[in-house]
Amino acid sequence: MPTCEDVHAVEHGARARCLPEPWMCRVFHVDGSLRDIRAPDVTRAEWIAVLERLRAVADETEVEHPYPRLDPVRPAVAELFRAWADEPEGEGTSFAFRARFGAVWFFALPFDEEEIEFSLRPDDVVDAAGVTAVLRFLAEVAGASGRRTVLTAETVRYDDSLPTLCSHDPGTGLAFHL
Repeated sequence: MPTCEDVHAVEHGARARCLPEPWMCRVFHVDGSLRDIRAPDVTRAEWIAVLERLRAVADETEVEHPYPRLDPVRPAVAELFRAWADEPEGEGTSFAFRARFGAVWFFALPFDEEEIEFSLRPDDVVDAAGVTAVLRFLAEVAGASGRRTVLTAETVRYDDSLPTLCSHDPGTGLAFHL
C-alpha cells in the first residue's frame, strides 16, 4: 500500500488533489484501478434488500436491463433478480444498477448471487464530502445486508487475505480504515 508520500511525492496537503487525511489519500489515490465495495457470502434476499435500501436513500439511482417484460426505468428489484437468475431469458445476461451519493457514483453489475459487489472510481472522491459519501454507502450496504462490508482495491473475487482499505460492521456499527 502506498504511503501518503508515495501518492503525493511531497508532504501531505501540498498537492491540488489532497484529501483531508493521509489515510484518505492512500485509499483513494488514482492508480488506474477501481475500488470495490463487497459483502461476501450473501443471499438473494440480502442483495434485494441492499438495492431497495439504496433506491430509498441514494441521491439518484439508475437501472439498465435487457428484460422486455420489466419496467425499463424502475423495475421491481425482486422481479429483476428473478429474470436474471431464474428464467431462461436471463441466462448469460446481467443488469446494471447505479447509485449516486453526493458526487460519487457506485456501480453494480451482478455476476453471482453470493457476493454483493459495487465499484467506484477513486478519482470521483475529491474531497471530504466524497469520502463521507463512500463511508455512508459502505454503512448502507452493511446495514441493509446485515453483513460486514469492505472496501478493497479492484479484484476479481473477494478473499479474506486481501488488504481491506475500509470496512463497516453492522453488528457493532463501527467503520475501520487503514
